[in-house]
Order: sequence, then structure tokens, then C-alpha cells
Amino acid sequence: MKYKTILITGATGFLGSYITRELFEAGFHLKLLIRNTANVQAKERISEVFPSFETMGSVFDTLSDRIEIIDGDISQKYLGLNAQNYSRLSDTVDEVFHCAAATKFYDGPDNTLDYTNVNGTEHIGWFCLSSKPKRFHYISTAYVAGTRRDTVFEHELEKRQAFRNNYEKSKFDAERLLMQFTSQYNIPTTIYRPSIIVGDSKTGFTHNYDNIYVFGKGLRHLKNYEIRNNYNETRFHGGSGIGHAASLRIPGDKYGTINLVPVDYVTQAIIAISGQTTSINKTFHLVNPSPPTLGELAEWMAVATGFHSIKIVPIYEFQILPHTIQEKLFLQGTDTFQPYMFGESYFDSTNTKNLLSGTAIECPLITQELINRFIQYAENTNWGKKKQFANNSFTRIR
Repeated sequence: MKYKTILITGATGFLGSYITRELFEAGFHLKLLIRNTANVQAKERISEVFPSFETMGSVFDTLSDRIEIIDGDISQKYLGLNAQNYSRLSDTVDEVFHCAAATKFYDGPDNTLDYTNVNGTEHIGWFCLSSKPKRFHYISTAYVAGTRRDTVFEHELEKRQAFRNNYEKSKFDAERLLMQFTSQYNIPTTIYRPSIIVGDSKTGFTHNYDNIYVFGKGLRHLKNYEIRNNYNETRFHGGSGIGHAASLRIPGDKYGTINLVPVDYVTQAIIAISGQTTSINKTFHLVNPSPPTLGELAEWMAVATGFHSIKIVPIYEFQILPHTIQEKLFLQGTDTFQPYMFGESYFDSTNTKNLLSGTAIECPLITQELINRFIQYAENTNWGKKKQFANNSFTRIR
């Protein structure tokens, strides 16, 4: 296995970088397809994959014998490579981990979601067919289930479901195309469907500050707004300075669940499953078997951010009374994620449980302690504006 060469797309992404480091630790030879962005060359972006290295020189001195950076683009035919480089790459690769994806929820006039998520997946499919046969590992999402509220099984895809946003729809379209493509051409394929990925369960590390982090940032800003108002009341009106905590109502279903999975669990599960031949031509839900309710998460987020008066209320109850300034501000900042406040499907994960049986790999329970860790890390990094090196097992390169 260690003599295999693996092509990884999306290696600079959050999950992709974890998978890349894990495969490197396992001894594989890696080809990283990385796109130049914003005048930053592909080779310079390797620091996003191995953030513990302080200089580019130390990265390449250590990694150059087993990692090659390929300047390419999955949204383009032949991955943006010329014929010679495409052929050379295809001749050397044994397996592909397709982690690259556009993750914004709504598409613009450039159709990035379709070009990247759908067309990009097709281009990787053709790459797996070129030259020698290759195994295809595809990172999808559990939310190809869309707005379904029943039990979603791993073998299911099309159930006439609607979708909350264009991202879900693009990943559904990509997975449907992939299943048809691989069935027609007999490409050995494994599909992984993680739910909502949050930070490292041990360190809190993240460089993906959406989902719960958007809510956490909003709550922290409201807390600071409340502190400033109390201070001004004391200074200019002779108040006590204590003030009254503002009550924040958030429309949603407090009994509905929100399926959060730490990135380290998802990575370990993918690597373990990918190494087993019995996973070929199967789909795996990488989900939390005991997801918290939205009511529980609201309580934990309140403690973690210091904004203590939060209520998840039904939509009719939210609309019947005028909205406070705090509620208007909060909704404006979190409107993209509001559709996820009304519950979700139950994701069956029988395939995942079977293949991970006998290993020590288990999804951590989401608790107050974990939420505190995630929010504290986000605050320490100023919600992504301040870089920190990853303090985890991947920082040591052998």
C-alpha cells in the first residue's frame, strides 16, 4: 500500500488538508492538484496543508521526495493540464481522493457550483478511466438528502427531495452523475457523506469558520454590543452598569437535531474505510449517531459566547411579536444558515458502523466542553483573520 501514488484534489481545504496529512503519515506518495488563486502560486499554498512549517523551504526539504504539487483546475477539461502532463500524471496515479468542492450555498452568474462540483467530478471520473484503472474516493455530503425528514439510508440518493440551497443541489447532481458514470464504466468507487464538519475534537483547530462559527461570532458580537450599551448607560445616565441581559429569539425547532462531526473523526473514518476493499462501490454516512438537538446547542453556544438568554422558538411565535434590534442583527448575519434551524433527516450509518467495527474510531459526543473548545479557538484566531499553526498529531512529519 505504501508504494501507491494518490492524487488528491482540494488538499488545501479543511477536510482535504487533514486527509492529505493522514495519507502522508501513512507513507503514500502524493500528487496534490492545487489551483493558483489570487496571485498565489500552487506551490506556495502547500503551507495551507502543512501549517506547522514556518517557511516554504522547510516544507519542500521535508516533503519533496513524496509530494508533488500539480498546478491544475478540476473545473477545466483534462484538469487544466496539457496533454503531456495529463498523460504523465495518469500513468503514475493509483487512487484519487476527490475532496475539492465549491461550498458557498448560492451560486452567482459564474456558475461556480456547477463548474466545480458537477463538471469537476465528471473530469475526475474521466481521469480515473485514462491510462491504468484507478480507484475513486469521492467526498460528498449527507445533505444530498436535501429537506427530507425521514430515515436516509446510505444506498439512497434520489427520493424527489427538495434542497435548501444550490450547494446541496450541486452535490446531489455530482453524486448522481458519478453513480451513473462509475456504473457504466466499472470504476471502483467509494462515496463518503459527512454531515456538518466542525473543528478538531482534541484541539479545536479549524480554518473553516462557517456553520456553528457564524452563529458563535454573531452571539459574541451581540454580547459585546450589550456590554457597550451597559457601559454607556452607566457613564451617561448613572446606571448600575449591570443592565438587563437582552433576550434573543431564534426561529427554529428546538427539538430538531443538528448533525455535527469533528474533522478528526471524519478523517480517521475515511482513511480506515478507504483501506478496505469491501468498501468499493458503497456509500458511507460519516455522521454523529447521537446528534444534539438545536435546543441543546443553543444552550451550549450561550455559555460558550457569554450571551445567556437564547430561545429557539417556533416560526409563528417568532413572527407574532416585533423583533428586537438584537434579533434583526443576528438574523441578518445568519440568514444563510437559517434553513438548518428546523431539523433534519435521521442518517442511517450501517455501512460505516460495520466497517469501523473493531477499530477505536468513534464519533465524539458533542458536549458543552467541545462547543467551548471550538468557540475558544475561533475567538483566539479572531474568527479566521489570525492564522495559528495546527497543534495536533499532524504537525510532526516523519
